[in-house]
Amino acid sequence: MTPAQFEKNIEPRWQKLEKLLTEAEKSKPAVAVEELPATFRQVCHDLSVAQHRMSPQRLTQKLNALAIRAYRVLERRSAGGWEAFVRLFLVQFPQAVRAEWKLFWWCTALFYLPAVLIAVITPAHPEWAMALLGPDSMVQIESMYGESSKPSDYVRENFGSEFAAFCFYIWNNVSIDFKTFAGGVLGGVGSLFVLLFNSIYLGAVFGYVHYSGNPMTLYTWVVAHGAPELTGLVISAMAGLRVGLSVLRPGRLERRAALVLAGRKAMPLLIGAAVLTSLAAVLEGFWSPLDLPPAMKFTAGGVCWLLVAVFLMFSGRRQADAA
Repeated sequence: MTPAQFEKNIEPRWQKLEKLLTEAEKSKPAVAVEELPATFRQVCHDLSVAQHRMSPQRLTQKLNALAIRAYRVLERRSAGGWEAFVRLFLVQFPQAVRAEWKLFWWCTALFYLPAVLIAVITPAHPEWAMALLGPDSMVQIESMYGESSKPSDYVRENFGSEFAAFCFYIWNNVSIDFKTFAGGVLGGVGSLFVLLFNSIYLGAVFGYVHYSGNPMTLYTWVVAHGAPELTGLVISAMAGLRVGLSVLRPGRLERRAALVLAGRKAMPLLIGAAVLTSLAAVLEGFWSPLDLPPAMKFTAGGVCWLLVAVFLMFSGRRQADAA
């Protein structure tokens, strides 16, 4: 291939990169620039080939200037701050969940199956749930989900306001996520223990309410915030197990290097799980206490579960295709 033919072949790529850079450098790009990273890599490859073939200096200088310009734009766009955090949650987090889909479904089964089993058998054998919950928890459950109880009254009496309840829930939810993740360092055993304990405890609560309380009150309370909260718990267990598996099965890497690599992969999962459970705290603090018709509560809950599922399945797919 002659230098002229080579330049003619690569010309559409650098022209495309110039257009994408012009848009990306605007404060509000008029068109999408998701193809910028992939085009940048193609032009860098063209630059390398041009230098190897001793192409005219005019061509290599032009490609080099374009590559430097694109690098600065990408570095600016990938800098820290809120933009990076939003991208991590909206793009990297769902991509990481999909990349670990087998682990996701294993953790989902490990969480929901024991919970359903305990909830089903507790009305016939309530002594199991009573032994697990303890007297204080049973009193709390009856005060929230008893025949004549209202969870909203419990929140006002124990927290004073919805905002105080929100602060407690966000601390409680996120701390459970981090405990679940931290347990992964022990070969994943700690993550499995926290996941199974919360599963059995949740099943005991549901079973005990069916035995002595008002199940409708419980379901209308948890149906909305349960979607991000329980999904976040499952994903934090995924993050912990990813770290734990790297300790047990480092492959060809040294155990320390495998642990560091697994920690990097798990970080988007952990942060995304913490954001989900924080959103759950908002719903639990401000939406769940509202005295609304059950149909409205179940409709909102269905929407929440659907949004979480759609978000994890589809968010970030365009960026993955462009890369």
